[in-house]
Amino acid sequence: MKDAVRKVELQSRMRAQDRAAMMVLEADRQINLRRSARISPNDVAAELGTSRSLVYSYFPDLNALLVAVLDRQADLLLDAGIEEAAARDDLIESAVHCAIIYLEHIARHGAAIELCLREKWLARHLDGKMKTLGARVVRALARKVQCELHYGPREALGVVQILLAVPEEGARLVHKGDVSLETARSLCRRLIPASLEELRPQRQDDV
Repeated sequence: MKDAVRKVELQSRMRAQDRAAMMVLEADRQINLRRSARISPNDVAAELGTSRSLVYSYFPDLNALLVAVLDRQADLLLDAGIEEAAARDDLIESAVHCAIIYLEHIARHGAAIELCLREKWLARHLDGKMKTLGARVVRALARKVQCELHYGPREALGVVQILLAVPEEGARLVHKGDVSLETARSLCRRLIPASLEELRPQRQDDV
């Protein structure tokens, strides 16, 4: 009898996890469709043919739903090896590998990360895996920029933010059909090193 009860409880939990995962996937789809994180949980419920109250039973507000979307994105980036890429010793090699992983991620899974983090209200209250992963990757790259290019901490963070625009723009061109994914990868391999070299301080004897 106890085994039967445990089996029913396990199946119930699995169904609950599946329902939550479907809600997260639908929210992600709507973010990309609307090109904005300002989606409505009501629309998520409508698209899934479920009740508004059921969505809110899993995600009490929009912020919680968006954090769940970003947590899924963080898991995908971790699986793709972005943390290992950020940990490489060589600045250019590390930055290029991170850029290509991010490019391929956006091309395959959409721009939910970029679209969510555009919203200052979400960025200020962001919690969960994406917050910690993003901080680790950005800090790892920024430390290399500080060490090799002799920038201050704030300037180094600014350089990393600028570099993020390369894979993001490349993925947009892929989605529009303007370039192939391989061409976008080649752009990352060329533009990231060129940008870093351009930002490298000139030696006195080069002036």
